[in-house]
Amino acid sequence: MGIIAITVRVDFWEDYSSRSISKDAEEMQKLIANQQETLREDEDRRKMTKIKEIEGRRAVLEPVILANDTDLEILLQSYDIAVPHPSRPWNLSDTEYLLSVKGQSDWTNLLTQPEDRPDFKSLTMQERTYKALFQYLDELQSNGKDIQQPPFMDTWELFLQLETVLYPWLHLQHVSLFDAQKQSKGAGMIFCVGNDQFYHAATTIRSIRESHKSNIPIEIFYINDDDLSEVKRQYFETEFTNVKTVDLSEYIDDTWTQFGGWAMKPFAMLASSFSEVILSDADVFFFKKPESFFEDAGYKKTGTLFFYDRTLFADWDGGRKWMLSFLPTMSSLVRKTRWFTLRSSHEQESGVVVIDKRKAALGLMSTCKMNDKRERDEVTYDHVHGDKETFWVGYEMMQTPYAFVSSYGAVIGGLGDGGEATRVCGNQLHLGVDGRPWWWNGGLLRDKNRWPDRYMKFTHFAEGEDWDFETSCIVEEDGIKELTKQEKTLTESFLVLDAKRKKDQEAMHDGTWKPSSAGTTGGHNAKVAFSPDEDTTDMPDSDED
Repeated sequence: MGIIAITVRVDFWEDYSSRSISKDAEEMQKLIANQQETLREDEDRRKMTKIKEIEGRRAVLEPVILANDTDLEILLQSYDIAVPHPSRPWNLSDTEYLLSVKGQSDWTNLLTQPEDRPDFKSLTMQERTYKALFQYLDELQSNGKDIQQPPFMDTWELFLQLETVLYPWLHLQHVSLFDAQKQSKGAGMIFCVGNDQFYHAATTIRSIRESHKSNIPIEIFYINDDDLSEVKRQYFETEFTNVKTVDLSEYIDDTWTQFGGWAMKPFAMLASSFSEVILSDADVFFFKKPESFFEDAGYKKTGTLFFYDRTLFADWDGGRKWMLSFLPTMSSLVRKTRWFTLRSSHEQESGVVVIDKRKAALGLMSTCKMNDKRERDEVTYDHVHGDKETFWVGYEMMQTPYAFVSSYGAVIGGLGDGGEATRVCGNQLHLGVDGRPWWWNGGLLRDKNRWPDRYMKFTHFAEGEDWDFETSCIVEEDGIKELTKQEKTLTESFLVLDAKRKKDQEAMHDGTWKPSSAGTTGGHNAKVAFSPDEDTTDMPDSDED
């Protein structure tokens, strides 16, 4: 019996020991697997950190947007987003080819321009080559390579030569676009203001500071001392905090550009000290703080936010013919535009343009080129009305993505104010993705050209595509909505501020105006009865249609 008992215990121990060892092995395998997964996650984090560090050193990191992006379907409910045709990358073999005997002809075409008239087909090829060179060198330098030494030196010199051919005005202050990008930091807004636009800009800026309680940095660009008088520059810099006036000709070589009017706007964006830039016309007024543009989803996706103009003058095929004459490839958006479908001869409204130069500086460079003296006089302005269309068309030339808020230009004003009694008549309005007023262009006057002393009525706004151009009314009546109490109160505050501007301007004319303390707002006495943060009871929810 004793021997039998011992045999049973040995068998039991062997079975127990085997199961115990097996369990320990499983636990050890799990422990090793967990450790390996932790190591992989740590390595992935290190790689992502390294990638972000490299990307942070890029001069321009243009977003790569694909038609199957997971967030695009949702964004397209509120925006029209241009998905560019893929750009062709540069490599050293391309440089070697251009330096070879066989490549001399292409080298010559790349670095020369027609004597008689700009050729936009050749220009598109040159700018897309410039982009490929820039992105190639940018990636190298962000990875710690010295792009001015072999084996990259020839490519760097080719890049500089091409940049000099395309953008000679850039080199007044900067060695290259790489250098210019280093000088841009932070976020702010800019205005282009001459003596004739002073009365608009003075009230607009005061509304930003006092009605919206925003201290966003502002730069006011002018062309030379004759463009904006010294006393007006002093007014901007002493009446308002965080406002600086800038002579654009000190940053952009005006011997090439010979600025006038609209043409300076994209150059001012390029020359501004901000990386994230809101360009605003002097007669634009806002229903929200300007900083709200930087939080826009379309802007964050593409680095650029554009707004549509009114739908005007259908059946004009000039824009479509022109683009087909020089663009070998186009983004996904072009053939859907009103230009291509002949619904309107106007597409973009450039009263507000928002650009992140860290993402979209290359597209901005192309827009600047279209507004260069020779290009605008001999080609661009023969096809478009001023600078407006040069933003999105320039982006198409450079294959840079962009976003339009999908609603077309609306109208803000009063019922029957200068038109039919049942129509909303006034100035051009732009809505946010929430369907509420965001900003309008044209100032506070009902029509600054016809009635210089008559303020607009601020009671209603309307959407629609049937504009009566002569009366500035939208014919459709089914899209009429009333401004909220808060929106009306905001517009009333603008009128109070404009009264202050009138008194100041009269004093400037009489020679009795005295600047307040530098960089303060202590010199103005107007009382503003409204702050956007004080009362939101009448504002619709942000997700309302």
